[in-house]
Amino acid sequence: MFSQEIIDAIVAAANKEGWPASALLAVVECETSGKPFEVDGHTPTLLFERHKFYSELQEHEPSKLKAAIAKGLAIPKWSRNTQYKDQGTSSGRLSVIAKARAIDEEVANRAASWGLGQTMGFNAERLHYESATAMVDELSRGIAEQIDALVREIKSSHLDRYLVSKNWAAFAKGYNGAGYKQNKYDTRMAAADAQWARRLAGSDLHAKPGKAITLVYQTKLKELNYPIGKIDGDWGDLTTGATSAFQRREGLKITGHPNDETTEHLDKVNEPRAVTQERSESTVDDLKAAGSQTIEAATKGSTLTKVIVGAGALGGADQAGVLDQVQETVGKVQSAKAILDSIHDLAIGLKPYWWVGLIVVGFVMWRCYGDVIKARLADHQSGANIGR
Repeated sequence: MFSQEIIDAIVAAANKEGWPASALLAVVECETSGKPFEVDGHTPTLLFERHKFYSELQEHEPSKLKAAIAKGLAIPKWSRNTQYKDQGTSSGRLSVIAKARAIDEEVANRAASWGLGQTMGFNAERLHYESATAMVDELSRGIAEQIDALVREIKSSHLDRYLVSKNWAAFAKGYNGAGYKQNKYDTRMAAADAQWARRLAGSDLHAKPGKAITLVYQTKLKELNYPIGKIDGDWGDLTTGATSAFQRREGLKITGHPNDETTEHLDKVNEPRAVTQERSESTVDDLKAAGSQTIEAATKGSTLTKVIVGAGALGGADQAGVLDQVQETVGKVQSAKAILDSIHDLAIGLKPYWWVGLIVVGFVMWRCYGDVIKARLADHQSGANIGR
């Protein structure tokens, strides 16, 4: 049974690669029916291959082959009668892999297929994992890692062209081996693809999380010091990143999207995330160096105010009484409306002194840009905003 979380993750991966989402869902359905983990909730769904244990031991640890044969864990050729006789249940599969690992962990991991895409362990190095054991550890982390392994295998085997064209015979031959017809992988995938295509066409599985759940996540994540930008009910990149950061920090499966486990955990956590010392001690110069667009724009605006004030000064602002009135006016300004009202009042009483208006506007703008810079720095230091 596919959870919505798995469907969303597979659809997102297919869209990223430009593949038909129904086709990638069909592959996963025929491999694992959408079950990512065994009953222990940690071990990626697996299938131990006795004939592969035989050949892998023969190649890597020949001295251990005899013991594996004696325990019935290694056979020279694939056999339907003995291959999976004790792997009909999750507990049975866990028991078999434990026995094989007792003989040799790395070789046992190489001899099994893992995760949503049933990626074979002996392909680990080709898929750029350090070892089969490292690959299994990575796949144990979550759904995203398992889908990534599936995508890696399809691309490295150059099977994506068959997936896109839905040439299931060619795809199954490359993905499942020469015996794919015996298990009807091609016809099963074709049927599953057709079902998923109809299901995807009749529903909005591509939609972002709804506004209500988005507002819940954004509000709570902001309270916990995760940068989400504005609380606007729109699930964008910042909210995805903040959710992923929360899931990583709390040891949850990293998806970047809402799910029951994350929602429940989010409700329980009340302690805000600590801001790093480096962030809390940041300066305006640090934000400039980081390329903050807000700081850059405010700095340019502040420079412009100097030009405006300079132009006003050159206009003849050397009369003490007028300058005193200007200073008093600037000191009272607290809002955009106050700016307009103050300039209007000055304009009525001081028509001959056009330069006074320039000085007032310049000083007021300077103060406003300064407030923007201070607010942006405070947001950065507190971790409340990572926008630029």
